[in-house]
Amino acid sequence: MAGFVESDIKRYYEEWWENPRDPRDHVFKRLNRLILKKLPPGDGRKALDIGSGKGTIVGFLLQKGYQAAAVEFNENFVRDLRQRFPAVDVIEGDFNAVLIDRTFDLVTAVEFIQNLDRDSLRLFFRKVAALTGHLILTVSNKKSLHGFWAVFRGFIKPFVHVYTPREIETLVRASGFEITSRRGIGLLTPITLFSDFRWKLIPDWLTKLVNPWGDRLFPRSCHLYYLEARKS
Repeated sequence: MAGFVESDIKRYYEEWWENPRDPRDHVFKRLNRLILKKLPPGDGRKALDIGSGKGTIVGFLLQKGYQAAAVEFNENFVRDLRQRFPAVDVIEGDFNAVLIDRTFDLVTAVEFIQNLDRDSLRLFFRKVAALTGHLILTVSNKKSLHGFWAVFRGFIKPFVHVYTPREIETLVRASGFEITSRRGIGLLTPITLFSDFRWKLIPDWLTKLVNPWGDRLFPRSCHLYYLEARKS
């Protein structure tokens, strides 16, 4: 990853990750509630969270009773994670580049793979397949309203690579997993006319009215796509 892109991605997520000013914030919160609900009890088993950011999923894993480890390449997030979760082994670096010499009962990668190009994504799945037999991940959907609009308006950052649910499902299966659960979140996501989430075009009340039924009927058209997979 080029140096200027690395600094851009760190700066972007420090500003916008779990930021209430992001009009998509309530969609991400719905995703988090789904993940917390879907996580099985840990009972002391080992879990790895990839791309931990500010630590929401790490907190969920601990709450569920897992021995948690985390991989994060933003040094500021790493420092904060180590302060907040002293019992968690926080590995600093690019997941595809760091050495991980153990296996896990569960690996989570939430809002992470959109930062991987196709070659890096294939490497990601090869590496994950060697680490676990149980995977939970999410996809930022290229074929959602949000995906179409971001491309049309030129909002896609150079470090963002969007994929369709079918593309990711194909890679998941090719890595030796069977998909056991899938859900869509955010059929109607608040889009904005300008970059940096300025001038909202779709009001929150409309998204909150539409999404509870729309997500169930049209999961492959939602902004966020949840997948759970296990090795047979």
